[in-house]
Amino acid sequence: MAKANSPAIPTVNVQTAAQNATSFLQSLAPQIGAEIIDIRLEEVELSEDEKFWFITLGFARPVDTSFAMLQNQKQRDYKQFKIDAETGEVKAMKIRNV
Repeated sequence: MAKANSPAIPTVNVQTAAQNATSFLQSLAPQIGAEIIDIRLEEVELSEDEKFWFITLGFARPVDTSFAMLQNQKQRDYKQFKIDAETGEVKAMKIRNV
């Protein structure tokens, strides 16, 4: 039996949390307004209370200038996702500045 003040063990592993974040990002591509390619897992962190996974994904998308578009240039963006460690549900997505 777990102590009352001990953190709960997450039921969602890091692989599932990362996959849920990736699926969420891909589902928002039309709202982001650009093609999302080359998605990479950049960072993972379990919160101190073990209730949330923080997943950072990096991805490339076309640069929004005419000159860059002609040269097929891409820019790398980063998003951080807060994933419920018990259910796997995405609770938040934020811009991650690096």
